[in-house]
Amino acid sequence: MRRLFTFVLPLFLLVFNATMASANVPGGGAKGPDVTLTESSNTVVLANGIITATILKANARITSFQFRGYDMLRDGYYSMDGPPHYRVPGHCTYSVKTQTPDLVDIGMKSVWSNEAQAFDIEIHYVLKRGASGLYSYAILDHPANYPATGVGEWRMVWKLSPDLMEKIYIDDLRRWMMPSSDDLRHGTPTPIKEITKINTGPRAGTYDCKYDFNANYWDLGCWGHASDVRKIGAWMVPGSHEFFNDGPTKQDLTSSSGGTLIHFGLDHYNGPGVKVASGESWQKIFGPFLLYCNHESGGADACWADAQVQAEAEEAAWPYAWLTDNPAYPPANERGNVSGLFIVRDGLKPKLTSANAWVGLAQPDTNGNWQFESKHYEYWSKTGRHGDFTIRNVRPGNYTLYAFTDGAVGEFSKQDVTVTTGKTKLGNLEWNVPHKGSRIAWEIGVPDRTAKEFVHGDNYFHGYVWTNFANEFPSPLDYFIGKSDWRTDWNYAQTRYAKPGSTNAVPWKWRIHFNLDRVPAGAATLTLAIASAQRARIDVCVNDDSRILITVTPSVQGGNALLREGIHAKYCVEYVSIPAENLKTGENIITLGLEGTRSADAHVMYDYLNLELP
Repeated sequence: MRRLFTFVLPLFLLVFNATMASANVPGGGAKGPDVTLTESSNTVVLANGIITATILKANARITSFQFRGYDMLRDGYYSMDGPPHYRVPGHCTYSVKTQTPDLVDIGMKSVWSNEAQAFDIEIHYVLKRGASGLYSYAILDHPANYPATGVGEWRMVWKLSPDLMEKIYIDDLRRWMMPSSDDLRHGTPTPIKEITKINTGPRAGTYDCKYDFNANYWDLGCWGHASDVRKIGAWMVPGSHEFFNDGPTKQDLTSSSGGTLIHFGLDHYNGPGVKVASGESWQKIFGPFLLYCNHESGGADACWADAQVQAEAEEAAWPYAWLTDNPAYPPANERGNVSGLFIVRDGLKPKLTSANAWVGLAQPDTNGNWQFESKHYEYWSKTGRHGDFTIRNVRPGNYTLYAFTDGAVGEFSKQDVTVTTGKTKLGNLEWNVPHKGSRIAWEIGVPDRTAKEFVHGDNYFHGYVWTNFANEFPSPLDYFIGKSDWRTDWNYAQTRYAKPGSTNAVPWKWRIHFNLDRVPAGAATLTLAIASAQRARIDVCVNDDSRILITVTPSVQGGNALLREGIHAKYCVEYVSIPAENLKTGENIITLGLEGTRSADAHVMYDYLNLELP
């Protein structure tokens, strides 16, 4: 299970969590009046005495979401892509899937006509007895007789009623007061349309942007907003991550000053989108997820703590027993649990273990990459302290198993893992971490697929942080092995460099100084584990900045993680062979430059670097 609590809570909240753990049940409650469904010609109203939701039959839009006398939204809807191919469900056929006093499940199906995305879209909303949240799920369907198609952005948006809640909560780094609607009106636009300079209110002097709150979905159990004034909260709770694409390192938008969303397509930061061929029958269910509302007398922080406990309750109940008769969503007894022991052996790092490693099952295309897999479901779990793992509730099928861990470059994989219902035991999976050399001369950073251990690793999510690099670092940046500290002397992103007061950005060289007691007998290898690359060509020089040894073009690029305020995009590893004649006894200098890049978004975020000697 993921670790949902990553910050140190005050004692009263820890006590609160301990007492609430048994009280939180899926949906937010189980006792109360019957669930009712009231129809008119255009709308349907779901109510249970706690929640009252009004939904338009024609387009599956939520127009009102009443909780404790407050309307928790000004709009709630599903949408695809952006102009010129923006699509929302329309001309829906309304149906009632389930109607009992305990649960109502209604559906609205939008059949493809001539939209750019040749999918039928079926949206469902589910209200349970006693629940303080509304479930929703969506099904995309591409019958074999539909033409080839694709979709990038695919999301559900929950726009908040203005100024209903003052605080936003994403993780331990991002939980603060939001600018009010008046603060946003008096803000100053910037050259990046998504970023606004806030001039008034509690966030005065900062920038506000939806990208401030990007996060790895698999690291989160919930995200949303809460109020100390009204003592209420509104949260997006996914319940499971199996329906998201691109695996556990994929991030995207969560909440913002205007509301909350859930990105099924995770298309920002180099998402692949879904592509379906003509003649291919394809279907995928997204969700169910929970639009959760809560009230806590302790205020916003208490609402946040309760929402995290609720996220654990939803995860424990997955797959939900109430969603039946849907081939896209097999029940628990038609799924399988896959277990084993992941063992990591690294001859150059004997202390490395497989504790807390990611182990997952995915179905990418032949020679594909799980980081770019959107059509199927992915299942991942963290290992225990000894490398033991269980991946639960997997749909039967043939998968490739992948595993990676902090401290090791690259990943382990095992093809043709067949999952059946019940238990699949894989036994010991041993990964002998490969190396190009026999010893490590030096290393910078920690292999973890992000640049978070470097400067700005804890505040990369602020707009225009990159404009201050020239005030913080010299050009060239000189890093001295054995003297410098990567936490203070190595930036999270290598970009172009604009001197203070200058609008002319120039290439920014980074130089690594290190000593060798002797010249190696063969070629050394420079390892470049890359967390993000955008329009990047890395010129590598050794002991002569006027002579390029090799230009490295990272094999995985894109995602615009710098301007979109991320700490990584997609991961790759590149190796540079350095002939012995380029090295010398004593001080050596390896220079990394982005000489060939001119764009403002061009950058490299290094995950980890080392030099291995033969």
